[in-house]
Amino acid sequence: MDINSQLDELFQQWKMNESCAEGIFIPDGHVDEEAWSGSGLKLMVLLKEVNSSDDGWNLQQFVREKGYLKESSTWPALIRWAYGILHGYPEFQEVENRYANVKEEADQFLRQVYFANVKKIAGGSQAVHKDIERHIKSTGPLLLQQIRILNPSMVLCCGDVIFHGVQKVLKETGPSKSERKQTSGGLDYIWWDDAQTFVIRYHHPNAHFPRAMSYTYLMKEVQKIL
Repeated sequence: MDINSQLDELFQQWKMNESCAEGIFIPDGHVDEEAWSGSGLKLMVLLKEVNSSDDGWNLQQFVREKGYLKESSTWPALIRWAYGILHGYPEFQEVENRYANVKEEADQFLRQVYFANVKKIAGGSQAVHKDIERHIKSTGPLLLQQIRILNPSMVLCCGDVIFHGVQKVLKETGPSKSERKQTSGGLDYIWWDDAQTFVIRYHHPNAHFPRAMSYTYLMKEVQKIL
């Protein structure tokens, strides 16, 4: 069965979870299987929650329709991070100098990235961490199954609440071997042996860190992990 058929089945199960009864279920959407399968490094980015409550909206469609070009808070950082990871970790200034071109090229390289929300019903303008924790606790095994289906090289958790939630679910779900480690620069990550993937702790793209520092630190530490 192809990846998207497996995801469709998973989302049908997810939709029935009791934690999703309080709002409209919004799936993350379909992976570009050709671009994903052909990528040497498969990057999955885990975000907190859906901001749109529109029935039929999904995250992958938002990316395909270049919605990121109109969004000024989360996506500029995500575009830079994804570009850097997929293009050999160039220096920040190099990316910044040609950022206008990078945005135009994003339509191609973001097809090699799968963006997902851990909470698949709409939230407000600011995520409530207690809600995120509750959803991860309730749907954690489904989230792990989503990661297994996609089989990424690395999962970038954009927020401590996501990383800690995934770590807790891994501990509670039994025999899967997972070991928390830290780079020499202090970046926490988990090697999930069963899924052969790295789960990496990082801050949310909207966190108040200087753009150059945020990008450079991530590039340096991810290289140590991979």
